[in-house]
Amino acid sequence: MSYLTPDEVPVGYSLTRAKLQKGYTKESLPRVARIPSTRLAEIAMAIRFGVVQKDRSIALTTEGLRKQRFHGRIGIIINEHSHSAAEMVAAFAAENRLGHTIGSRSAGEVLGGANFRVGGEYRVRIPVTAWYTWSGRTIEGSGVHPDIPVEVQFEDLRDRTDRQLDAAIRFVQQI
Repeated sequence: MSYLTPDEVPVGYSLTRAKLQKGYTKESLPRVARIPSTRLAEIAMAIRFGVVQKDRSIALTTEGLRKQRFHGRIGIIINEHSHSAAEMVAAFAAENRLGHTIGSRSAGEVLGGANFRVGGEYRVRIPVTAWYTWSGRTIEGSGVHPDIPVEVQFEDLRDRTDRQLDAAIRFVQQI
């Protein structure tokens, strides 16, 4: 998401049920503005969110990577196979008018999960957070709707044609 904008921009936030019930302001949530790029940074983040702050409610912000030459010419293909982080990126771009989404509605599956040991070598993964765009919209169950709808037809798959990719290329070439 940081490559979509030159500035530091709030992306969205995740909330646990406990934080939602206790009350919160999105501005006061712990911020993550950079994905760890080293093993040491990963360990520091694991300690931060696994030991110091156990609630998994966080706010994400872009890094502010300065102007890129492709800004203003961004098309993002989405469809029913776009899940999780792909939907977060598409929703961020659409909400901030940083790019246009092309294709069909995304899956609407954006929940943060956690793994728990249940005995032996077994684990269970369950959802523990909901994701919200900075404006407060949840993507779970509704997905991201494209700016430029392009449905895939069975014949396209048979003929190895990608209408969504073709539409995205045409769109970017026109702007």
